[in-house]
Amino acid sequence: MIIGIRSGRIGTALLLPVLLAVLSACGFHLRGSYQLPPQLSPLYIDKASMSYSLYRELRAAMLASGIELTMDTAAAASELRITRESRSRAVQSVDSSGRAREYDLKYELGFSLKAGEKLIIDNGSLSLQRNLLFDPESVLGVANEQESLYQDMMRDGTGLILLRIQAATKKL
Repeated sequence: MIIGIRSGRIGTALLLPVLLAVLSACGFHLRGSYQLPPQLSPLYIDKASMSYSLYRELRAAMLASGIELTMDTAAAASELRITRESRSRAVQSVDSSGRAREYDLKYELGFSLKAGEKLIIDNGSLSLQRNLLFDPESVLGVANEQESLYQDMMRDGTGLILLRIQAATKKL
């Protein structure tokens, strides 16, 4: 320690390392950080089976989790495939004139993960929902809001896929 530092600063300087040690000891991880086993590397993501937006989200999340990616299936130790990706919209409520006022947006994903010859996750599925209020005065704004909600669901779906992979690969 440096001599001449006031006691208030010493307490603050000691508090930060202690706080970090406590957080890491309890299993705390930053949001969006996933503990995926290195045995999945290099991972091949079958981008032909999904939208480009979902591929971008999955790719970024895998790279952020320390997983090496490959574009060659022969060089891959594991393969992630999206078996189903769909969007749907259903009327939730109508006004007195019979016009739709609220929609239920749904985003569904099906996926599988194969490591070598072993199927780690087979027919995994996710379903996410959001509500969208329709304003007839702002049709363009509603369309932008709808797309924004689908993007949020896609981001959430990516996180849920990684959480499922994390849980399923704990045994590896």
